[in-house]
Amino acid sequence: MDGIGYATIADQFAKGLFREGLNNVFSPMYPLFVSLLHLAVPDVELAGRVVSLFFGVLLIWISFLFANRLLGDSRKALWMAALVAFPPYLLRFSSQVLSESVATFLFTLSVFSFFLGWQERRRSALALSGLCLVMTYLTRPEYLVFYAPFALLLLGRKRLVDCVMLLAPFLIVGLLYISYLHMQTGTYTVSNRVALSPFAGLAAFFPTIPFVSYDFMVAIFPLFFLLAICGLRRTNGPYRGLVLFLVVFHVLSLSFISHSTKRYSVEFVPILTIFAVEGIYAVREYFERLVPQRIVSSILLAAVIFMGILEPLTFSSNDRGLQKQAGLFLLKRGSGSVIAARLPLAAFYSKGQPVNLSSEMEADPSAEHFNRVLADRKVDYLVIDNELEKEVPMLKNRLSGWVPLYSLDHKGAFVKVYKVS
Repeated sequence: MDGIGYATIADQFAKGLFREGLNNVFSPMYPLFVSLLHLAVPDVELAGRVVSLFFGVLLIWISFLFANRLLGDSRKALWMAALVAFPPYLLRFSSQVLSESVATFLFTLSVFSFFLGWQERRRSALALSGLCLVMTYLTRPEYLVFYAPFALLLLGRKRLVDCVMLLAPFLIVGLLYISYLHMQTGTYTVSNRVALSPFAGLAAFFPTIPFVSYDFMVAIFPLFFLLAICGLRRTNGPYRGLVLFLVVFHVLSLSFISHSTKRYSVEFVPILTIFAVEGIYAVREYFERLVPQRIVSSILLAAVIFMGILEPLTFSSNDRGLQKQAGLFLLKRGSGSVIAARLPLAAFYSKGQPVNLSSEMEADPSAEHFNRVLADRKVDYLVIDNELEKEVPMLKNRLSGWVPLYSLDHKGAFVKVYKVS
């Protein structure tokens, strides 16, 4: 559903409507990338998918390069690339109009660059880390907090100039964006979306930690999580300390957010995969005393690929696919019409104006109020689905004499399109 918001912003950016795009609740970096491709690709949804796929492929490449440098073994680096290519959530997000693929690449590059700059005293790497981190913040605002642990590690070694190099991109770009938001809203905020996910009180902080920790493990994927635990002690000490510090900081910071899901932790998959690679070698060394090495390696790789490919199949949503088909039908019949529905998908695909019928009927589910909504909002088409019928039982009787223009059903879900006379 967020993809509609991102696609809308990208379309506004491509048309030069930057103020409208920046005033949206979603952060601007991912839609900006999509808008640049949208200039060449007319279909904004396709442009968004290609951007996600592009950064997903780049993620595999930089993961291979970093693993080769950190582990000093090209075979382990190939395992790293394979493991990053098949985690279920990374597979899913690399094909959707969502910001996770871009955010994962930027955050991973910021962590890898910081580690090199921190260990090798390379200020150029720290500056790159700071730049990638501010871009991650402009993609997903909750990742702004990671300037704190990075800065603490540098200040702990009394590297003040290096800390300034790290923070410089945020002091220029990040503060400029925050200043713009202040001009528009009158309050200092890091994102327009903060109002939708306010900070929880201290009383809710400690009870939330177990739930955030569970979501974190699920986002990493249980198989990878177990392999990472097996390889924890085998991994480079400073890198292990850095990542564990970031993980603790991540879980604690998310515990202050009233609404946190596994999507908020997907960006940690690549940086933890280093541990999973070492875990594979630990498991292989244990079992190769009983089974030939090639067989163990083949079984492990097959398990990774098999689980990665099958898991995203459980994410399919019948009703949203039907909503899209209804929208494409309306695109041919009445592009730009006012469409009342439970979801804005049909209006998006038909380039129409959405009316959220679910929220409109929440306070008063009567037939009289339904008629008023249709008249006041000048609704042209109704898109009724099985979920909306459950929410507003009156609709089934109210529309009993109406003949649908279009009807689809699949595995218990249905969508019907009606013309409002």
